[in-house]
Amino acid sequence: MPADGSAPTPTSVLRLHVQTADLTVGLKPTVIVSQRDDFRPLYRTMLGLGLAAILILAFGLLFFLRFAPPGQATGLKARVQGVYAYDPRSNTVHGAPSHTFAPEQPFAAKVDWSSLPPTVIVGAHWYNSLEQSIGGVSPRAAGDLAQEGALVVQRLPSGDQNLPGEYTMVVARYSKGRAVELLARASVLVERTG
Repeated sequence: MPADGSAPTPTSVLRLHVQTADLTVGLKPTVIVSQRDDFRPLYRTMLGLGLAAILILAFGLLFFLRFAPPGQATGLKARVQGVYAYDPRSNTVHGAPSHTFAPEQPFAAKVDWSSLPPTVIVGAHWYNSLEQSIGGVSPRAAGDLAQEGALVVQRLPSGDQNLPGEYTMVVARYSKGRAVELLARASVLVERTG
C-alpha cells in the first residue's frame, strides 16, 4: 500500500529489497495486468455448439417418434416354421428346413400365419447382406395370409443365382403403412461354391 494511504494501482511498481550477507539486491517487479481477456467469442462458440446439440437431439427424438411411436408393442410373435428349398414352377417348398443353400437354389420361408390374430396387418421381406429388399409378402391381414398359405419367397437376382452371403427374412406388424414391430426373424447362408 502506498505511503499516502491510497489503494495500489495496477501500474504501481513494487520495490523489494532483499538483504543477504554482504549484498543488497533491489528487485523491481512490475505487476502486469493487461486489458481483460475477451471471452465473448469463446462463449458464443460454446452457445452455438450447445444449440446445435439440442437441435440434433430434438430432431432425433422426432424421428424416433415418427418411425417407432410409443405404445406400438403388442407382444405378438410370429412363428417361422423354417426355410426350405423352393420350386418356382410349382410354387412349393420341398425337403427339410435348412440354414445353408447353394447359389443356384431358390429358397422360401414358411411362416405360421395362424399364430397371429387374423386382423393384424403383417408383411414379411427377405434382405440380402447389403440390406436390400429382395422379395417377400406385402402387408396384409394375417388371416388372409393364413388362408392363402403364403410363402415368403426370395427372388433370384438376374443371372439366376444368389450372391454368397447371409440373407435375413423379417416378419413385421404394420400400422398406417409403416412397419412398427418386429414379430419374427430367420437367417440363411448362401455358400460360395467352386
